[in-house]
Amino acid sequence: MEIELIKTVEQFEQLNKGDSILVKWNDYFVKHTPKSKNIMFYNVYMNKTNSSNTEIICQVKNNHYFNYMRYLEKLSNALEVYKVVEE
Repeated sequence: MEIELIKTVEQFEQLNKGDSILVKWNDYFVKHTPKSKNIMFYNVYMNKTNSSNTEIICQVKNNHYFNYMRYLEKLSNALEVYKVVEE
């Protein structure tokens, strides 16, 4: 298994539905978002990458998502995002 920190727009653009990611959320997100923990594992539900949207939808049921442009600017509830690849 390989775990890679995602830190560029290109890496986010390459994420596809079903890809595995680990997300470290800030304390505010955990406190105010149902069924969340500081570190969570997801299979990407949707990568909304277009001219007006840069969101990774982690989980629809509990509304877990983040804007990766804000993440790259250190303004997101997601503190760290890792892609998990099983070899």
